[in-house]
Amino acid sequence: MRRNARVPYMLIMTLLLLASCGKQYEAKTLVKEFVKANATKEINIESFTDLDSTRVISDSVIMALRENVKTDSIFKKGTQLTAERKSQTLLYIRMRYLEDSLELSRTFYFNPDLDGIVAIK
Repeated sequence: MRRNARVPYMLIMTLLLLASCGKQYEAKTLVKEFVKANATKEINIESFTDLDSTRVISDSVIMALRENVKTDSIFKKGTQLTAERKSQTLLYIRMRYLEDSLELSRTFYFNPDLDGIVAIK
């Protein structure tokens, strides 16, 4: 009886792992497509951190980050982000890239449904 109780637990854990891997892949893809479409030059992406969540970013900070993107030197002037904030909880992933042999990074914020990029820091 006890052995059978472990089967649903293992199945649930496996499904959660696969779901999180899917969101990780989707977030990376969103970032890569955004960078490709909006970068002023080719960006050599080195790596990504794991997708994580946060609830500590206020609406005013999000608005400021959205405005900063418009003048960020790696993006074309006037670049617009693809999603508005829908939830207090945001997902984020950090992209590390090389520029003139320096390792730099940008953090991309998403709604939980990964409908687009909400902000970049």
